[in-house]
Amino acid sequence: MRRWVRDGYVLVALFSLWNGDGMRDLLSWWGFSAVSLILLAGGIVLIVRDRARAKALVLSWRGIPILAFMAVCVASVTWSAYPVPTLLGCVIQLATATVAVALCLARPPVRLAALFAIMLQADLVVSLIFEVAVALSPAHEILPLWTNYSANVPGAYYWSSGLIFQGGRIQGFTANANLLCFQALLAAVVTATLARGRFVSRRLLVPALLLDAVVLLLTRSATVVIAGGVVVVAALVIAGLRRFERRGRIALLGGSVLFIGFVALSSSSLSEPFLRLLGKGDDFTGRLEIWRLVGTLVKERPILGWGWISYWAPWIPPYNNLVIRDGVQYLQAHNAYLDIQLQLGIPGLLALVAVTGSAVYRALRLALTDKPIAVLPLLLLAALLTQAMAESRLLIEGNWALLVALSFALPLPARPPAPEESIEVRDRVATG
Repeated sequence: MRRWVRDGYVLVALFSLWNGDGMRDLLSWWGFSAVSLILLAGGIVLIVRDRARAKALVLSWRGIPILAFMAVCVASVTWSAYPVPTLLGCVIQLATATVAVALCLARPPVRLAALFAIMLQADLVVSLIFEVAVALSPAHEILPLWTNYSANVPGAYYWSSGLIFQGGRIQGFTANANLLCFQALLAAVVTATLARGRFVSRRLLVPALLLDAVVLLLTRSATVVIAGGVVVVAALVIAGLRRFERRGRIALLGGSVLFIGFVALSSSSLSEPFLRLLGKGDDFTGRLEIWRLVGTLVKERPILGWGWISYWAPWIPPYNNLVIRDGVQYLQAHNAYLDIQLQLGIPGLLALVAVTGSAVYRALRLALTDKPIAVLPLLLLAALLTQAMAESRLLIEGNWALLVALSFALPLPARPPAPEESIEVRDRVATG
């Protein structure tokens, strides 16, 4: 398969994965499903053509944690409170993972990162043009196409509210301010890392980062700002680990763990001034109430959970009418880890810990090498896992595909020689 065909597939697949809401608003669920099936078919073709590499990638030791997590999802059909939707959710989860594996096979890692950066930066430009067009249109706002809404539609249902000239938060083509803001963060991380490795011209770096900063300012997501802070800390930690000796590394890693714990456990009272600065309430924009309601369901099925569903289906108990704020029905726990506990209970949480722990460990070991863009996987994981504390996007679409790709592609650390092997080699050299 020609390189330009593979590049085209990667760009279209990435755009669809990271713009699911916008694609559905443009094409309807039926149109989006058709595009997804075409991308899945293309992914299967890539895997079949490179089946030897695919087998080595998926069936290696490094793939065990993510395969175990997906196995728990599938196994939950047996105890699910809604087995048919669970089965459908598993099919979608596995299909997205299949596309993620195909992306790993399509192009080499550096080229794949470059295509990811191109897609993200282009998406930001498209989103700004889209917002300007909506703001200048007669209606000054736009609802999803192919959908009939009654009067007094909640603002959250709009594809775009056309607020770019009024200082309001923009949603872009992505149709969600928080998700567009997260894309801007990822664009800055990937582009800057490629530039540092001299895979991107320095002339392109400044305008690209300016574009990312503009979108970050226009979307203003508190979650993404915190995730950006964690990314910066991760980069500083890597710089320190490369410079310090053993004791310094231990102290640095200990301080990093404390920092991560502070980010994860900070109460609303500690975060209130920061949240108000970003236009958020002291209840994390309703998240505390959502977490309380989800907690009541967790207590009903604390061991195995309710069964896998990914994003909640609004017509299935207990999710129907579970969380409604200002006329908007919420379909996630706004915390990926809490969502896993709700749906898969203790087995799911343990499996997710294995996935993230394995990926972070391997990314950290890779970041300490001198390989090209070696630090990028760790920075991406820092952003993904921090966002997962306030959003459940880790479980679907682009975030899930990125987690799967990293889980399969990150190399295992090289095994040092055993003591007896070292002695044997030394004796051979001595007796030469």
